[in-house]
Amino acid sequence: MIELAVVLVAGGLAGWLLRRKVKQRAASAAQGDAIKVPCLLRHPSLDGRWLRGRLVMGPATMTWEPRTKAGAAVSLPAGLRQAGLRSPSLREAMKINGGSRIVECTSSEGAVLIAVMPNEVDHVLTALSRIGTE
Repeated sequence: MIELAVVLVAGGLAGWLLRRKVKQRAASAAQGDAIKVPCLLRHPSLDGRWLRGRLVMGPATMTWEPRTKAGAAVSLPAGLRQAGLRSPSLREAMKINGGSRIVECTSSEGAVLIAVMPNEVDHVLTALSRIGTE
C-alpha cells in the first residue's frame, strides 16, 4: 500500500513539473524570447534514424541542437517548410512516443520529420511559418 502511495505522489510530482515547464516555455515564447523545444528529428541524410535533440526557436530563427553524437553532424536544411501534420504510424510509435505529433516538412535536401509533443506543436508551426516567409 505504501508503494502505491509513493508511485502516485511521484507521478503527480512529475506531471506538475512537466506542466510547469510547458507553461514557462509558452510564456517565454509569448514574450518573444528564444525557447528550446524537445523533439526528435528524422533527417534525409540519416536513412530512417530518429535523432534526439531540441529545436531552438527565436523570433526569426530556428536551429537544431543535438542531444547525441549522431545528431552533431546534422543541421536543419535550407528552405524548410511545413508540408503536413500527423500522428505517428504504428511502426513509428515503436521508436518514438505514440502520443507525439509529427510535423512533415519539405526542404532542399528532402523530407524532414519533426516529432514533438502535442502541447509544443504550436511553437514549431509558428517558427516554421516565420522562417518560411523570409
